[in-house]
Amino acid sequence: MPRRPEMLASEVRKIIAPVLRTCPPECGVVTITDVDVTPDSSLITVSVSALFHNDVALTYMKNQYRDLRHALRALQMHRIPELRFRIDPRSERGSRVEKLLGE
Repeated sequence: MPRRPEMLASEVRKIIAPVLRTCPPECGVVTITDVDVTPDSSLITVSVSALFHNDVALTYMKNQYRDLRHALRALQMHRIPELRFRIDPRSERGSRVEKLLGE
């Protein structure tokens, strides 16, 4: 029986979360803000946000791609979903607003 996308998103979050603790220290706290799963569960998009240096955190997560795809085998799915990372656009908007308010 296939998993519902929201259940799969929760499981993926649990698998990826430990890797966030190994992000470079200059990123500060890095969090998963959203996990989107396509209806056919073939693609998972993970949105991340870092306290500092979102770009460094994103690059780090992309560099962990192979290990994370391997970890997704624990989901015991017929096909392991593709994994995509992106910076949460809400965090970038918040940074721009803070910058404008500071000016």
